[in-house]
Amino acid sequence: MVEEMGMTNKQFQGFIRLALGWIEKALEESPNNESLKSLKDIFQSMLEDA
Repeated sequence: MVEEMGMTNKQFQGFIRLALGWIEKALEESPNNESLKSLKDIFQSMLEDA
């Protein structure tokens, strides 16, 4: 028997918020890091689309 281990929408949003928090901390240390800014935008749009 195979069970699929999925994520609820609430769990997904929690994960994205956690990741955004760490990205924000990293941006405080490196405010000019364009890769981090881009990653933040991607995660923010994922949260808005959820």
